[in-house]
Amino acid sequence: PLVVWPTEGHLPCFSYLCLHQLPMKLIASLLFRSALCFQAPRELQSPEALSLLQLQASASSCVNSGVDPVALLQLGTASSTVCDGEGSDPMSLLQLRGQRVVTEVCACSKKSDPLCDCDDDDDDDEDPTVGSKRPRKSRKGKGKGKRKNKKRATTTTTTTTTTTGKAMTCLAWGDPHFETFDGQKMNYYGPGEYYLVQSPVVMVQGKYEINPKWPKAAVMTSFAVGGAVMRGHRLVVENNKGVAKVLYDGEPILQEFPSSFNNDLISARFDKTVSDHKRAKNKQGFLFLLPNDITLAVLQYQGQYIDLTITMPRFPGKIDGHCGNFNGNKEDDTREAMFGRGTSGEVKEGDSMFTTHVKGQKSPELDISDCDPKAIEFAEEHCDGLDSEVHYEACVFDVCLTGDLEYEDSEEDLEELAEGWWVHRLVDKPMQLKRGSYLGKVQGFEEFELSLDITPKSKQDGWRSIFHMTDGPLYKNCCEEGNRVPGLWFHKKSTRLHVRMSRTGKGNDGCDPKEELPVGETTTVRVKVQGPYMVVFFADRVVCVSGNFAKKYSPGKRMAALGGDSWHEAADATIANVLYYKARPFPIGELIGRVPVALQRGQFLGTIQTFEQFELIFDIKPSGTQKNWASILHFTKELHRNHGEEGDRIPGIWFRKDSTKLHIRVSRKGKANDGCDPKEEVPMNKVTRVTVKLAGPLLTVKFGNRQVCANNRYSDKVPSMQNVFAYSADPWYLPALAELSNVEYQESKGYPHGELIEEPTKLQRNVYVGTIDPVANFELSFVLNPSGTRKGWSNILHFTEDMTRNCCKPGDRVPGIWFFKKTTRLHIRSSRDAKGNDGCDPKEQLPMNKDTQVTVRQAEGKLVVKFGDKVVCETKAGRYKDAYKPKDRVAVYVADPWHEAADATISKMTWKEL
Repeated sequence: PLVVWPTEGHLPCFSYLCLHQLPMKLIASLLFRSALCFQAPRELQSPEALSLLQLQASASSCVNSGVDPVALLQLGTASSTVCDGEGSDPMSLLQLRGQRVVTEVCACSKKSDPLCDCDDDDDDDEDPTVGSKRPRKSRKGKGKGKRKNKKRATTTTTTTTTTTGKAMTCLAWGDPHFETFDGQKMNYYGPGEYYLVQSPVVMVQGKYEINPKWPKAAVMTSFAVGGAVMRGHRLVVENNKGVAKVLYDGEPILQEFPSSFNNDLISARFDKTVSDHKRAKNKQGFLFLLPNDITLAVLQYQGQYIDLTITMPRFPGKIDGHCGNFNGNKEDDTREAMFGRGTSGEVKEGDSMFTTHVKGQKSPELDISDCDPKAIEFAEEHCDGLDSEVHYEACVFDVCLTGDLEYEDSEEDLEELAEGWWVHRLVDKPMQLKRGSYLGKVQGFEEFELSLDITPKSKQDGWRSIFHMTDGPLYKNCCEEGNRVPGLWFHKKSTRLHVRMSRTGKGNDGCDPKEELPVGETTTVRVKVQGPYMVVFFADRVVCVSGNFAKKYSPGKRMAALGGDSWHEAADATIANVLYYKARPFPIGELIGRVPVALQRGQFLGTIQTFEQFELIFDIKPSGTQKNWASILHFTKELHRNHGEEGDRIPGIWFRKDSTKLHIRVSRKGKANDGCDPKEEVPMNKVTRVTVKLAGPLLTVKFGNRQVCANNRYSDKVPSMQNVFAYSADPWYLPALAELSNVEYQESKGYPHGELIEEPTKLQRNVYVGTIDPVANFELSFVLNPSGTRKGWSNILHFTEDMTRNCCKPGDRVPGIWFFKKTTRLHIRSSRDAKGNDGCDPKEQLPMNKDTQVTVRQAEGKLVVKFGDKVVCETKAGRYKDAYKPKDRVAVYVADPWHEAADATISKMTWKEL
């Protein structure tokens, strides 16, 4: 091809085989546009200089003229001596076609061991492999003729967010035009505030205002980002007469050019636009990387509008707005279809994220017929050369109706914006690994993600290289800092990965997954360094994590990428879709929805906020058991740690060995691994709704509406935390053989205060219903219907000041009510100051299978019990003149955790102070 255009958005390099076929003027023009590739001073960017470079390249011109040796090598004229002088780039030797490349080879006893660091030389006759380049059309010159009824070639937009292919890009530009996530062109010309994206995860609002240059239609002047992904924060970008302002929670950021802004939520840059393209010379751009693989890229022009791309994957739940509904069908993203389903996208004033609100107005109906024919001809002439049909048509429309050529430049810059310039795409299509395959150089990041698809074909003897990034100036194998940033190998006779990464103080740290890659199958492997962690993913599953990377290696700007490297034999495998880019924040946790998901080891859901008091609900359907502990859900403050400290399990849930009995752990202060384990198993092949609730001092577990476990030792709870890592299942244990669905995690409002049981409720052991105020005199009333008796004492209800104690200090029973053994006769206890277990026991039993209204009244110095209106027990007057008054709120059990529950139903339970 004439032009080879890397998808990371770098400027083009050129094939020497084609250059000689072109007019010299065009060659000079192309060379001028490719300064990033050639890095030549301007005086050398002329036809004469280019000719000189082609025909008379020498060592002096390489070293002294400032011309990049790589450029000379790409022209095909440089010999091995051209760039071998002082100041040349050592790695450019690897690009010499047909030259023997000097490399380091391990000379110690284990030559194929990646852990070895030696300096012997070896020869490598393989041609270098340069990855991921694709054709790009050159732009035609302006004024070269009319453009009418011509079938146009199109290009495919490459998104920048994920390596799964699921992310798509919405483009918003001009006055304003949209290319929705599903690829539909849509225009909206009315002023107002509208949702570009409205979803459960992210909200993007745009403000459209009238451009004084063209009062017929509005342009987008501002946009704002909020929603769950922003965790309560807000990002606003405004363009005020060509001057951009970026606000994060109302405070200005990115005020200087260039500048950056980073926190644990977003990564933002204010820099030149997509590349060193000449049309970006006087324009500046913004890039925002958000969790959940959301990217917003902005061009800010000298005019009064903003062009924007939003790149993100499809999230669960309803998505709509001017970027479309992201359902894969572009036909329902037209303006008519949007209004037909009731989606105007208009933002109500109360929901606006802007400081001032612009009320929406109906979009005027405008099309190309509103243009004068001469204006159309002028517009077509100046917009000719754009690759995309959508951008060409929008350019013609804007230029012809405004006469403003700035719109034309916006279309071309927008095409480059969609390229995703911040990603280094090193390999695109599958490439068979060969020893010493040079892939190029990249800007290194302290915090990064490397993603590549690996397809092993066989297992081989010795360590086998897959991918190796090494920093200059010496570009060595091991084991100094910067030699492996990172490097990937297969272990001997295995497809198990050996992943090494430099950090401060150790040049050869890393993390090796235990499981092998399947032979003959493609696995997406991701290596991520962020915060104190290095994480290895297989697709979205965490297969290895290290917490040793708090002090990270600071890479240079010219890191070399090899696949495989020059020091080891290459693995018998292919790699594809190799991407290297600055790490995004860990995504906001998206818990599992209605569709059942089979549990997989190390399935990372993202980060969540945990609460001191919480409620976790999920549906689980077991299909078998494991011979060891089997993980279901695990929330932990440290990505790399299973247990040992407070916050490591908040909560963690497993099946026990050879069982479907739940093992539920929730950290508390003083005990990192406390919890509550139900005695009964979760039924096999049936869906059971499980609720784990921590509120007040009590941790409870329910199966459906039945409480099956409780622990009242949680007076000192672990406080709420941000950025807690959520797994289903975790990477430390086998996954439970089960399907999980409808997972919900939310802050618990605690148990009700003063609200007791109203509807008939079958008594169960250890059911905590809430609290009441501390008083000395009260009246308690309830309806009880016994249906059987128990062999021992059986509890009905128990009010207590201390949830850890049954009896017999003052405050332990205020009151408590039981059935005597093998009977329905009531045993009623209520504390007084002098005696914690005093009371009054009626002699008659309650009738079986009938409702009886029971009233317990403690006032005026005595305790009285009634069945209906009949007094059945009464203490002597003055006995309760010292009735105990609790010092704090009183906990209410119906029934308590210390006794078997009475075989009875309770209802209409009320309590009041006297």
